[in-house]
Amino acid sequence: MLSFLKKEFDDEGYITKQYLNEIIIVEDFLSEEEIEILLNIIKNSTEDDWKKSYLENLKNFCIEKFGRDDVENLIKEGKFEVTDNWSDKILPLHKINNNLVGVITQRLQDVVDKVNKSFYIPGYGSIQRQYKDVPLKPHTDQHTDPSIGYAAIIYINDDYIDGELYFSNKDFSIKPNRKSLVIFPGTEEWNHGVNAPGDGPFRYVLPGFIRYKDFYENNKY
Repeated sequence: MLSFLKKEFDDEGYITKQYLNEIIIVEDFLSEEEIEILLNIIKNSTEDDWKKSYLENLKNFCIEKFGRDDVENLIKEGKFEVTDNWSDKILPLHKINNNLVGVITQRLQDVVDKVNKSFYIPGYGSIQRQYKDVPLKPHTDQHTDPSIGYAAIIYINDDYIDGELYFSNKDFSIKPNRKSLVIFPGTEEWNHGVNAPGDGPFRYVLPGFIRYKDFYENNKY
């Protein structure tokens, strides 16, 4: 599906760009006020706030996908993988400002519904951070979670060094601006990773996905 949602965002008056036919960037998806709320949450959060929710999120996902929460065994069995040295990357936004999560999620869901109502947005419930010398290794979203149709990543800041989003099969990389929503397919063709940021500010995003409804109910492992 070429340029999924681009026309719909254009019709709503958003500023969009298109790359390689399948990648779209909505440059003004978040408002300045929403960015300031997110930056204040980040500023006021402690290291413990970041650390304690990551394993909980992994367990919940593994229960949904495999019916098990023994994350370490699933990793050893090759069914699931995590990024090394990055166990404090998630801040549970839904526990801090669930109203903002709902507003942002519904904003994207309203546009998706205009194209295909068999897709849903699980919710932008977490802030993800990435810091110096920790890359996100190349991966295919559907390998980790086959219910994913598209990745839908929102950028909170752009003042970090390096940290480009790249597509290993396309020889293409990009560093979106703050407030941007980036959408691309979750298929093998769009295997992707993120270069490690350099010295200075961390990279902050709201990771999100456009998923197929009832996928796991219809495809039991």
